[in-house]
Amino acid sequence: MKACEADLRWTGGKSSKISARMTVRSWKCRAILVASGILAVAGVPGCAGHRPVAEPGSRQAIEAAVRRYVTASNQGDADALAALYADDAVLLPPDHEPIQGRAAIGAFWRQGTDEGLQVTTLTVEVDGDLGYLVGRYNLPATDEEPADSGKYVMCLKRQRDGSWKLTADIWNRSGDADEDDDAEPTPAIT
Repeated sequence: MKACEADLRWTGGKSSKISARMTVRSWKCRAILVASGILAVAGVPGCAGHRPVAEPGSRQAIEAAVRRYVTASNQGDADALAALYADDAVLLPPDHEPIQGRAAIGAFWRQGTDEGLQVTTLTVEVDGDLGYLVGRYNLPATDEEPADSGKYVMCLKRQRDGSWKLTADIWNRSGDADEDDDAEPTPAIT
């Protein structure tokens, strides 16, 4: 049996155009050509549309990290909070300069945490070893401070040991503290 043959010819005397005429001698040859084409495209990273796949359970592991965050905050446990951050994490509290690194973040949380923190996760996305959450938070009024509510974004990265650590943490209030607590928040733009 002869192999598949391709006859390449120059057309119109121009060297920039090639016309390929393939002579396919059998259905087996056609199958080989189709399979080769699929494998060639799949092997090109930009053409295959490959995305890193999140391991099953990644979303749950990230949500569990947030539950530990809320528990540590409500218990005033700055060391447990700091342990949730990667060594090179950045904390971006409102009205404050960025705080870089786990040790500095721990020092920030040792200044105090608020009891009664509640969070509602709106979005969790995971892509390979990276994930992020978007959500809302609520803090009840205390003797020292009025109630607070707002939005947050947490970025996490899977560590070599398989745990998920915060790499960036930012939150901000949804309105002025002087506003009426019963006022409706500005609707989201979608």
